[in-house]
Amino acid sequence: MDGMTIVWIVVAIAVLVIVVALIASAMSRKSQHRAEQQAYEHEQQARASATHAEKQRAVADEVDARARKAQAAADEKTAEARRLSAGATERRDAAENARAESDEHRSQAQNLWPDDGSQNREGQPVDPDWDDGRHPHDPRNPKHTRG
Repeated sequence: MDGMTIVWIVVAIAVLVIVVALIASAMSRKSQHRAEQQAYEHEQQARASATHAEKQRAVADEVDARARKAQAAADEKTAEARRLSAGATERRDAAENARAESDEHRSQAQNLWPDDGSQNREGQPVDPDWDDGRHPHDPRNPKHTRG
């Protein structure tokens, strides 16, 4: 082998090494570009997911606020129902007491005036319309006039 052949072999090996290095570098850049592209796509998906999550959170907060408002209204209605029920019970008791007092007065009046109810104290006949408020002079009659 002469010197020129060795030089050509060395040059060929050097060219081969340079070509392999260029191919490896190109593949490395392509691989890096692919990785960057994937990273960008994942970042975009993450942003979209975060936006979606924020919207879902806002909707959940709104629904929660409506639920709290509805619960407050229901609590208010419950409290009002209890107050009304207590008032009704109180009025019912007062009506029962008034009825008992009326019955007691009626009983006392019958004891003091022991007749069959057909005449008043003056001995005049009792008009049955007085019992139900239909008599023209009865203050319960809507057509009653004073004086």
